[in-house]
Amino acid sequence: MIKTATLNPSRIGCPSIPGTMKGMVMSVKGVKDVKVNYEQRSLDVTFDDAETSEEAIIKKVGQEMGLGLKSGDAEPGTKASETCPM
Repeated sequence: MIKTATLNPSRIGCPSIPGTMKGMVMSVKGVKDVKVNYEQRSLDVTFDDAETSEEAIIKKVGQEMGLGLKSGDAEPGTKASETCPM
C-alpha cells in the first residue's frame, strides 16, 4: 500500500541539506516521492510499505547523514535528535 509520512529532521539549516537528504531518501527502494518543506523543516515521503517502512527510512537518514528524524506520528515529546545514532 502507498503511504505518506511527514518526517521532521533534527536540523536542516544548511541550504544543501534538503537536496542531499531528498536524493538519499529517494535512493531507498520503495520510496516514490519526497517533498522537502524547508520553511516547515519537514519532509513528506511517499513510499510503498510492501518494500520499505518509515522506520527504515529514518534509520537510513541517521546512518547516511547523521541526522535524526521524528515522525509526524511520533509520541509527543520525542525529539528528532533522539532518533539520531550519532
